Amino acid sequence: MANIKDVAKLAGVSITTVSMVLNNTENKISDATRKKVMDAAKKLSYNPNSYAKALASKKSNIIMAIVPDINNPFFSQLVKELTGFAQEYSYFLYIHNTNNKKIKRQEFESLIVSNFFAATLVVDRNVKGLDEDLIKKHNIIFLDEVDFNGRDSQIVTGNNEMGGYMAMEYLIKRGFTDIGLLIGPRSTANSSRRLSGAIKAAMNYDIYIDQKNIIHGDYSYEEGYKAGKFFKERKVDAIFSFADMSSYGLINYFAENNIRIPEDISLISYDNLFLNKIIPPRLTSIDQNLKEIAATAIKMADDLIKKGSIQEKILVKPKIVKGESVGFKNEDN
Repeated sequence: MANIKDVAKLAGVSITTVSMVLNNTENKISDATRKKVMDAAKKLSYNPNSYAKALASKKSNIIMAIVPDINNPFFSQLVKELTGFAQEYSYFLYIHNTNNKKIKRQEFESLIVSNFFAATLVVDRNVKGLDEDLIKKHNIIFLDEVDFNGRDSQIVTGNNEMGGYMAMEYLIKRGFTDIGLLIGPRSTANSSRRLSGAIKAAMNYDIYIDQKNIIHGDYSYEEGYKAGKFFKERKVDAIFSFADMSSYGLINYFAENNIRIPEDISLISYDNLFLNKIIPPRLTSIDQNLKEIAATAIKMADDLIKKGSIQEKILVKPKIVKGESVGFKNEDN
């Protein structure tokens, strides 16, 4: 396998000249010399190491995605979509998994600078409180609503308020009025917006949502399982769960307690994960459209890298994917 010394020898120039030509870091080199170097590199099938090029130019074609838990099917599904679109734009995607641990600002900036990331996609609400200069300098794009308000920053995420409205409206149109809500953590913007949408739908249809039927969770299976007992005691006839992972916990709790879905209780969920095709009953769920979120995020990153700083917020429209978990309210249930 050829190396930079081989290219320099064949082109009849120094190693430094080869490096400057291939990294395009010196404008005073003649066109003739450039041609000799490029011809030699092509003849030897020399492809310079991406990291070595980054060291020389302080730039790279690597985009970092920060996620809290790659084991969570939602984030692995999103990463899969991001990887595919990054490749279409000739970028590599580097995944940084925080394991749900908070990252300090200094640690975050050091991670970006030391690896010469061209842009960073933040999909982790543990990364917050970043100042606007840092966001602009390092081409940071949020794929969640962590820093949604009062920020000159780039955001691509699902329209959570619309999704919340759609889910609640779906239950109401099927006759349900005694509805429980398993929402997200108190400090989470996407949960607040889903709740806002759900409440708006209830108000528009003149349906009263009892606050005692609302419980906070953390989008996890475990919290969903624990919430099953809560809803059983509340005797609601339908549930809007803000995450499919929590819904799987609800499904198992109800199965263990001989509560049938949707015959005894209906369940609408959020995320439309691929596991819905495997775990019965197949959930009726709000699809955030991760493919469009990923495509839009990578295009935005490419625009930032090539054209400079822009400020843009894009909310991707969700859709309902109908499954088997929501029935119809009637006199018998």
